Amino acid sequence: MRKFFVCVNLLLLLLTQTACTAESDCDIPRQEPLSASSSLHLLESVGAVWDSSPPTSGPHYPIAPAGGVYDFTLSPLEQVAFLESGGVIVQYHPNRIENNLGKLTLLANNNVIVSPNPTLDIPVIGTAWTWKISCKNFDTTALRGFITDYVGKAEANHRK
Repeated sequence: MRKFFVCVNLLLLLLTQTACTAESDCDIPRQEPLSASSSLHLLESVGAVWDSSPPTSGPHYPIAPAGGVYDFTLSPLEQVAFLESGGVIVQYHPNRIENNLGKLTLLANNNVIVSPNPTLDIPVIGTAWTWKISCKNFDTTALRGFITDYVGKAEANHRK
């Protein structure tokens, strides 16, 4: 009988812990393959192809845009140039972030671009050189963690 109560108490404790665990609104960051065309520096995107959308590597402009908040969608050439320079981009679908635009813009700095992208199929995507995180809802903790983990890492990853 004593074993029964011990088992029941352990089961209740386990259920309580599982029910109280907050699940992140973002997936685990995933690495994408380095595009074979990542060494191409282009002045226009005619004929350029990227392996994913938004891209995490591939052809790009020779000069990266500045970090900060943008009110327009960056071209893939601009995006990849910024990622190659070690930056992180947080893109959001303008109709799917509810009242979190102010919080999103707080993530921007010299090394982080925040910009809208109405072509996204989910509300928020963070990209770094060969890395991506997708968020079904705005998650400050997960996005800040992604930025901390991947900002400035492109150069080291690019040499591999």
